[in-house]
Amino acid sequence: MADEQVVSWRVIGAHSPVFASDGHEVGKVLEVAALPEEDIFHGVVFRHHILGRNHMVPADDIERITEMGVYLKIDSQAAEQYAPFQQLTVERLGLKGIFRWKHLGWTKTEE
Repeated sequence: MADEQVVSWRVIGAHSPVFASDGHEVGKVLEVAALPEEDIFHGVVFRHHILGRNHMVPADDIERITEMGVYLKIDSQAAEQYAPFQQLTVERLGLKGIFRWKHLGWTKTEE
């Protein structure tokens, strides 16, 4: 672990292991919660290996990211306490419709 190279959140691979501060693997990465165009990193969504639920670890709870995995500041017991992750759909007011029948309405975003 000491000789692992710290990398950017942009390098996190799908199914990378997520390790708690006590050294236990608590799950595997499902996706990165970020806005890449704006270089904003919110955290990592992972599937807990025992509970089988998806959880999001906020960026503040991540100690470091390496090529070997994501290392948390919290222990494995605390990692079980995250609320189950629910995918959100964000909508913004914008133009929708086709051709000349455009009107103001709610449109989905990539966030």
